Amino acid sequence: MSALYGLIFLNLLRTLRAGQSAYTAFVDTMRTPPILYVNLVLFALLVWHAVTWFMLIGKAQPIQFTERPLPWKSVFGVNVLLWIGVSAAVVYLIFGGV
Repeated sequence: MSALYGLIFLNLLRTLRAGQSAYTAFVDTMRTPPILYVNLVLFALLVWHAVTWFMLIGKAQPIQFTERPLPWKSVFGVNVLLWIGVSAAVVYLIFGGV
């Protein structure tokens, strides 16, 4: 999933370097309903992968600050909050930032 998104992004960069007409054709292709549906499914699968990965972090490698390791739900919550924070920062920098 992530690799496919990476390939789409690399293709975007290639077409951007090829010129305005190639970039416009690529963007028009990406806006067609079948491609939008594929991207929506890929995005949902990528989010599912991230959530399940965050759930495993506290279980597979317990984080220990005290005598007992932190509960996996706490580790999951912190990771999700960090994910939201970093995502918000990236959106801010891209769309309205510095």
